[in-house]
Amino acid sequence: MNCILYLLLLSSFPEIGETIPSGPFSYPGQNPREIIIVDPTSSPLLTQATKQILLKIDPLASEEEILINTVHFVREELFDLMKCDETNVWKFIIACSDEEELPEIPLDAFLKEKLGVCRHIALTTTYLLDALIEKEKLKGELFFIREQTPFGRHAWTLLLTETAAWHIDAYWGIIENGKTDAGFARLCQKYGKRVMERQKLRWQSQVDDENSFF
Repeated sequence: MNCILYLLLLSSFPEIGETIPSGPFSYPGQNPREIIIVDPTSSPLLTQATKQILLKIDPLASEEEILINTVHFVREELFDLMKCDETNVWKFIIACSDEEELPEIPLDAFLKEKLGVCRHIALTTTYLLDALIEKEKLKGELFFIREQTPFGRHAWTLLLTETAAWHIDAYWGIIENGKTDAGFARLCQKYGKRVMERQKLRWQSQVDDENSFF
């Protein structure tokens, strides 16, 4: 398959919504020169990371311990936070754009450089947690969240379980149960009350949907 045909194939990948699709998908970045591509069949670094996190999880670990270990793995092993800022990411995107005719950049390319910002780190975190759920190491419903915060556009992961609404922000190193009063207050302080009130509506609608079956 030649390069142009391969790029045309990539551009046909469906765009991610709030959940991780079972097959290949794309995620437009914050500028037209970046479309992040995830193809499980040709992402060796992401595949390797998935195998590693599955091995790292203790069968006796609590829900919170699994989340803490996953976030630590993403922050300390998969990305180099010292160079994870928009300036470095933009330089990398420009370099990739100069080499290709289309702006598709595999998530593996960012993992190879250990480079990314909230969208790359949240996407990776969500992907790995989704694998843990699929392998029954973790339970709950997982969402890839993109929101407008007082600091600008931001991305993180949400895990809804029977007792918790886990707000997982691997970029900022935050793990909070938003269903607790203290956790919700801390999240409001960090992300803004309006943002978290919108998230609370999501949690509540999830509870309502579950109750509708009884």
